[in-house]
Amino acid sequence: MASTTISKEQFEAFEDVRVGGVTNMWDTNMVSTLSGGVISSDDALTIIKQYNQLMEEYPDVRQEN
Repeated sequence: MASTTISKEQFEAFEDVRVGGVTNMWDTNMVSTLSGGVISSDDALTIIKQYNQLMEEYPDVRQEN
């Protein structure tokens, strides 16, 4: 798979929102808002689609619920 365009900072922001448990992660507009604008709605969808690849690329970012 091609290298992702998602930065470590963006993946960290996504993980912070995910672990917070405040919203359904498929509500990408809300995920973007809760990330403080670090990720866009499109970025959130890309992260969802490439989550396993991103966990391998940034193993120290993954947080447990």
